[in-house]
Amino acid sequence: MNKKRLRQWMAPFATATLILNTGYGILAPDAVASALPTERHNSNLTGLNTAQLHTKLATAQGRNVPVTSGTKVTTLTKGYSQNTYLNQMLKVMSSQMVTANIAPAEVGNLTAVPTDTTKVNLSWTNPSDINFDHIKVVNVTNDVYVDNIRSNSYMMSGLQPNTTYTFRVKTVNKSGDESLGTTIQAKTASVDGPVDKTPPGEVSGLTATNVGYNAFTVNYILPKDADLSQAIIYLNGKEVQRTTGTSYTFSGLIASTNYTVLVKTIDKSGNISGGISIPVTTSALTVDTVPEVTGATVTSVNNYSVTVSWTRPSGISTVSLYKDGQLVTDSSGTSYTFNNLSSGQAYSFTIRSKRSTGALSSGVRLTATTDSTSSNSSEVSNLEVDSKSDTWIKITYDMPSKADKVKIYVDGDYKGTTSSESYKITDLREGRWYEIKVVTVNSNGRESSGVKISERTNSDGYYSSSSSSSSNYEKARDLMRIAENSLNASDWRSARDAISDLPSGTRKSDLLDRLEAIRNRAIGTSSSSSGTSSTTTTSGTTSSYPNNAVSSYSTSFTLTPGAKSAYVDGRATTMAQAPRIINGATMVPLRFISERIGYEVNYEKATKKIILTRPTDGKQVVLQVKNSTLAVYELNNSRSYSTNITAPVIVNGYTLVPLRVISELSGYQVNYNTASKQITITK
Repeated sequence: MNKKRLRQWMAPFATATLILNTGYGILAPDAVASALPTERHNSNLTGLNTAQLHTKLATAQGRNVPVTSGTKVTTLTKGYSQNTYLNQMLKVMSSQMVTANIAPAEVGNLTAVPTDTTKVNLSWTNPSDINFDHIKVVNVTNDVYVDNIRSNSYMMSGLQPNTTYTFRVKTVNKSGDESLGTTIQAKTASVDGPVDKTPPGEVSGLTATNVGYNAFTVNYILPKDADLSQAIIYLNGKEVQRTTGTSYTFSGLIASTNYTVLVKTIDKSGNISGGISIPVTTSALTVDTVPEVTGATVTSVNNYSVTVSWTRPSGISTVSLYKDGQLVTDSSGTSYTFNNLSSGQAYSFTIRSKRSTGALSSGVRLTATTDSTSSNSSEVSNLEVDSKSDTWIKITYDMPSKADKVKIYVDGDYKGTTSSESYKITDLREGRWYEIKVVTVNSNGRESSGVKISERTNSDGYYSSSSSSSSNYEKARDLMRIAENSLNASDWRSARDAISDLPSGTRKSDLLDRLEAIRNRAIGTSSSSSGTSSTTTTSGTTSSYPNNAVSSYSTSFTLTPGAKSAYVDGRATTMAQAPRIINGATMVPLRFISERIGYEVNYEKATKKIILTRPTDGKQVVLQVKNSTLAVYELNNSRSYSTNITAPVIVNGYTLVPLRVISELSGYQVNYNTASKQITITK
């Protein structure tokens, strides 16, 4: 077999490393074809054992490969030709082929400092790859290497004085795959020159500032040594950083925990000082006790509404209002009317004081039962449209004797109150259908269920069929974009009206989906203390939402494994790291979601521990890369528990966790649609 044919045969293995079991090193596929002598006499090969053949190959390559005693060798049968030998070698090499895996990232902050005439100290920062295992240091100049280094420094000794050496530091993963390596040069000291073995001076003024429950900063002053290189920062005896700065911030710590910070200095000769240390204790994770409202009472009860009032405590400008445990809205007033209730039904209402930080009180609870329909005022009669234009509709009706006044609603939106038997509804849009409801109110404030009528404003043809379908679609799409950006109720309704005029089809369905996605952020159902209310009607279905109540936290996420595009509360966004399915488990980016639901995320690099804390409710979640235990601490309730999960992983520097973690954080509902391959996370 000639060299050309051998290379062709070995082409599929060109990217792999082939290891011979003789114990004498590594031969690349191309090396076998080029290393052997060109003579074809069998006498050059017969009678040689494996070690001798290996040495012969190495000598042909110009390498010095010693024979190690005790190495297991096998005797090559006499009479083997060169081709037979090559075939045998290739067979061994193929069986020893190492599966090609992705090598870990390279080391960072590589430095090489000569310590005397025969030593050079190498130091670096290990990568954070989850598959990283150890370091291999190669003295390129002398073709010597040291493997299985588990620290972040190594003293290369046995060198020659006043000589420049090239070193390569490689990273090795758990499968044995090596990176290309990072190269650096250093020159050993001369025997004629003095060797610096004096460590630099210590830092001074070492203090801790901004001490919190999960972080603090240390500050110090560097010594003025001319050959000073860096400061080395340690936490609890473990090196965490080498820096030329004069401060360092530790994060991802645990509340109420004692830590020891040690700061050493290192000079350009590699001499390290003894160090200066201080103790630091993180503060306790205090729970903000928010004062409650006072004087909370039910001030009015009707068939379909209940009004409550309260007095805010000092320093509180906002309260959160709940109906049967569900948040309705935030209010800066001192009274509120819950509308659209059912007659003759008992309700529970809770008023919780809310700080600007989002912290909430436990809440004051009130109960009330709406009046039954038997106590309704009589309804209006003869409700009809008297006249209309392209922007207004005038209605008339006969009021019953028991009615004191009427309330007018259009598409669920409160328009006004009158004692007259006619009402002109203005500020409408041309060519639009509207549902008009007239509700009677008696002298006791009790409301009827209301009488409805539908009518359409006049049209001048702007939205008629003569307009092109494409033009109408573009207008509807533009209005949809405006509504998505503004989250304004008026813009939302404008988009709704334009979309409803489009002919049925995929494009209309897409716009309706987007419209639905932002509905709860743009409009909703609520009442002010004056009794106004609003509802949203889409495709004949009425849903209730808080008026102008945009949640402090995101309430819905839509993600797709393998895609960086996502939707948060219906708004398109882009993630830095796409979700992945790993070993059958769907893994999602932790920080992307947790920070949007109120959690502060801290990562402890040394232990790969992730600590999530939400100050608003005192909840703390602790998990760790490659650890299948999730710990949850509910500090407000003095409760803690743990559960098993698929271990988190780090991909491209981002932490991915199983979907279950998200539901553990705050009770979010998680669903995976196998057909669309989409993940939905909703509150």
